[in-house]
Amino acid sequence: MPLAMLKVGEKARVTAITGTDTVRKHLGSLGFVPGVVISVVQVANGSMILGLQDSRIAVNDDLARRIIVKAA
Repeated sequence: MPLAMLKVGEKARVTAITGTDTVRKHLGSLGFVPGVVISVVQVANGSMILGLQDSRIAVNDDLARRIIVKAA
């Protein structure tokens, strides 16, 4: 399921990244790689703030739909 479907407080494991090579490289450089566990910290105004390892990262709805996750 796309990351955009998760609610605040839910955790999931990244299984795939979809989109163009540029999008996949950008998300990979931010740490979104298959196997990593992420948590949804906040959802507001079409953006998500995510807990990823020891960081907080904001992604817009379009990018959140390109990150495919599985419940952790």
